[in-house]
Amino acid sequence: MTEEGIEMLSKIKDELLFAGVFRNNNEKVRKDILEDNRKAAIFWATVQIIFWFFSLIMSRFDLEYTNCLPVYIIVLVICSVSLFLALYVCPKRLRLVPAVAMALNIALLGAGLGITVLKPHLRSAVIFCTLLIVPVSYVTDTLSTLVLILLDFLMLLITGSSRMDPDIFRWTVTFFIIFGSVGILMGHFINKTRFERYVFAESAMQLAELQTRYAYYDQMTGLQNRRAYSEKVEQLSKQLPVPCTVVMADINGLKEANDTLGHEAGDELIIGSAECLRKSFDGIDTVYRLGGDEFTVIMERPETEAKKCLERMEKICADWKGQFISGISISYGSASTEEFSDLDSLLKAADLRMYEYKSNFYQSSGKERRKR
Repeated sequence: MTEEGIEMLSKIKDELLFAGVFRNNNEKVRKDILEDNRKAAIFWATVQIIFWFFSLIMSRFDLEYTNCLPVYIIVLVICSVSLFLALYVCPKRLRLVPAVAMALNIALLGAGLGITVLKPHLRSAVIFCTLLIVPVSYVTDTLSTLVLILLDFLMLLITGSSRMDPDIFRWTVTFFIIFGSVGILMGHFINKTRFERYVFAESAMQLAELQTRYAYYDQMTGLQNRRAYSEKVEQLSKQLPVPCTVVMADINGLKEANDTLGHEAGDELIIGSAECLRKSFDGIDTVYRLGGDEFTVIMERPETEAKKCLERMEKICADWKGQFISGISISYGSASTEEFSDLDSLLKAADLRMYEYKSNFYQSSGKERRKR
């Protein structure tokens, strides 16, 4: 299937299952809705099982019930399977919830129709109760409810017109339309309120994420910023974990790149260095950009692991290529709780070792050292 086709199916699904209100595909909100519907499915499956099981028992004593025995058996099986899925399968596969809910809805409405067709004078009100229950049982949108009830209405027209007494058939169709319309309207207003709550929750989460992004992340590199670093240091000062390793890093040659190639090249060097650091320490630490060309890595790992990451960083930096610059050089220094028991000493040692590395780099390369 083409990308356009997949996108179209996704939009249709959003319209049918989520009323098309989630513009940014917020998975958490979607999962919340599916979880609410899973709980509703468990409730209605349980209620239906009790009701149809009672009807099944009554079929042994009452001829009126016996005539509808096939309906009871089929619906009881559908509800039992749906309850099992809702309890044990859907928690791990929430995407199955709409199918389970639809099966329960069709079973309920179908049973009402079946009873009405088989024994028109026997509890035909079941079908009308379902037309009010179905639209408000689940968090859904008006379109999907309308489609479901229209399908059942079509089923009623096909089966009832040939098997029901004409007067009873007209009475059933009339009340189907009345109760169905009331159910759709009730579902529309109830679910409108529900969706507004979910949309508000989605907007609030997006705003919170945006605020966090601006407050704690560097906009150029995507790394956590000095504010996040300061809070991390404050946290570590209260309880320094063991093991813990700090790496101080500084880009070599940023001033020269800015002076000779322009600030676009300098920005590329900063972004490239951040990328190399992120790849080198991915999954075991946090990399911070303190500002300019200064970076820090804080790892709750022994220094041996930090050294392996630094070796990987040197190779990644050497192979890095950009539009203006090929190859990146980063001075660094590390210190760990294997040497120092307090945070201040650890940070100072890592900074001092980074300075020594940078000094040796400039002396060996013969370049003018940038003043910090």
